[in-house]
Amino acid sequence: MHKLFVPPENIEGNIITVTGEDVEHLHALRIKNGEKINVSDGKKTAYEAVLTEMRKSSAIFEILSVRPFENEPRICITACIALLKGGNCEDVIRQSTELGAAKIVLFSSSNCIAKDREKDGKYIKIARQAAMQSGRDIIPEIVTGVSFEKMIDLLKASELPLFFHEKAETPFFDVIEKNDLPRSAAFAVGPEGGFTDIEAEIAEKNGINVVSMGKRILRAVTAPICAISVLTSVYDRQR
Repeated sequence: MHKLFVPPENIEGNIITVTGEDVEHLHALRIKNGEKINVSDGKKTAYEAVLTEMRKSSAIFEILSVRPFENEPRICITACIALLKGGNCEDVIRQSTELGAAKIVLFSSSNCIAKDREKDGKYIKIARQAAMQSGRDIIPEIVTGVSFEKMIDLLKASELPLFFHEKAETPFFDVIEKNDLPRSAAFAVGPEGGFTDIEAEIAEKNGINVVSMGKRILRAVTAPICAISVLTSVYDRQR
């Protein structure tokens, strides 16, 4: 069943009004009267609704049922990702959204070659499309232009802060086993050249868990996917 995100102000009584680009999307899908879709207000409530009227610039849906969010991970995950070359940031945003990240932060570090030249709007659109495709109940928040120092502060604010470094001696899973059902987790992965030893020392001095993903060195685009997959797999089982 198709999924749409509609702002709360477009939901009134038993009626949902879809406008903007989503109407073009519905036209492209050739949705007909009587067909059902899932709708989320992106805040706290999801709906099943049926199309009752398709117009040129809007679509009217009648609400059939209401439910709280049920497609989100057990913990709130913030993925801090160093700027990557080419279109890799777009790929990581898309995949991190599909896997359940609640917040995606793009930051600069010493070994970053890439510069953040993209506008936030493009990344937000990518996250929105990925959330629709994967049936998420929320669209993750996208934050760009973040310094290394600010990223460290973001990690410290979570219940389970993680900093992945290839020279770390502590296994990722060892830290997870010692943290039962945290409400939030935040992790940082480096760019193509990885984090420097000095950056790892800064993280450790700030009380952040500096951990390893194992004996193999993962690509910068693979590491965040691995981290989110492990976190959701472990903690979703503990509902």
